[in-house]
Amino acid sequence: MKHILNIITAACLLLATLYSCSKMDEYKKYVPDKPKVYPGMADSITVLPGNNRVKLQWIHKSDPTITSAKVFWNGRADSVTVPVHRTQGVDTVSVIINNLDETSYTFDVFTYDKENNRSVPATKTGKVYGAKYHQALQNRTVTAVNLIAPANMLVVVWAEADTVNVDTKVYYTDAAGEEQVFRLTPDQNVTPLSWKIGTKVYYQSAYKPTANAIDTFTVLRRDSVTVTNVPVPKTAWTQVTLPNDIGTNAWGTDLSWIWDGKAADYPEIYHTDGSGMPHHFTFDLGAVYQLTQFENIGRQNSNPYHNPLKFEVWGIDDLAGAATTLPAGDPGWTNESIAKGWTLLKFVQRPDNGTAPYKVDLLENIPPVRYIRIRVLQVASGATDSHMSEVSFWFNP
Repeated sequence: MKHILNIITAACLLLATLYSCSKMDEYKKYVPDKPKVYPGMADSITVLPGNNRVKLQWIHKSDPTITSAKVFWNGRADSVTVPVHRTQGVDTVSVIINNLDETSYTFDVFTYDKENNRSVPATKTGKVYGAKYHQALQNRTVTAVNLIAPANMLVVVWAEADTVNVDTKVYYTDAAGEEQVFRLTPDQNVTPLSWKIGTKVYYQSAYKPTANAIDTFTVLRRDSVTVTNVPVPKTAWTQVTLPNDIGTNAWGTDLSWIWDGKAADYPEIYHTDGSGMPHHFTFDLGAVYQLTQFENIGRQNSNPYHNPLKFEVWGIDDLAGAATTLPAGDPGWTNESIAKGWTLLKFVQRPDNGTAPYKVDLLENIPPVRYIRIRVLQVASGATDSHMSEVSFWFNP
């Protein structure tokens, strides 16, 4: 009997519950759910690109209930939460997201109030830069280089800068021997530099991938300005006397007058002693140079007949073991000179009387040299002595 009563009691409870649920469902037909709250959206989102990172920036205009925001990317697989400190005005919020791959991203920004109600998303795409972009950057292009030798001034002319160029640093040694750095801005196309002749000038550019980027990328290498055919300074030139060199200071002249910087007549020339033809003399440039060009000027005006018309220019970088034993006219002289380390830089044959400046390119692929030997083979008159007023060399630093 007790068991039957329990069954009856359970049935009654079930019926009561069903009735109650039915009444609640009936009630819901006439009483709406609590309305959904959406905080104000992030407005005016900007994506500022960087080096494997971005900066997101947006504003909140009218909703003071917002307490935080959340940024999603990678299909909302990754996110970061940003605290928001609201005022009654317009607030700017920003966040930097680091450790991103170099690619394009879509960012969804949600705002939240203290009840954790979430806004509808504000979406913005942006690009992240990195190693690929960095490695592809090139230094700004040099279009011309002009040397004003007497003033020790190097003028570098640049191509128009790329629109995202930030600057180009130019590293050089000035005429006083001091290391200098010049900042070339994008709007500058000409750089005049006080320059120590023969030293290297390096440059390195920097860029932003876009005008609003948060990072600057500096080109991975420095390039150097190519300066060609620079006059070899003559201040350190000196006479060298080797076996079989002809006497050069005859008739009150001096060999040093061929590097005094001016074309002249007797006595400001060199005058050999007339002891034979062919003959040679030697001098020291004071340093090793990669020579490119040579010029000679003969005796001026009164007596051009002893100016060399055929001669050879030889060079070597070190005099140790360089002395030749054969006289200049010996058939074996050339082979001995080569065996001793000398290099023929140029055979010169002038088409005139040897007076005017006569400039020639030296042979290609010659080694750097310091010591010069000029071997005179023939002068205008067929005499056995020779006159010369000035010689000059040019080199590539």
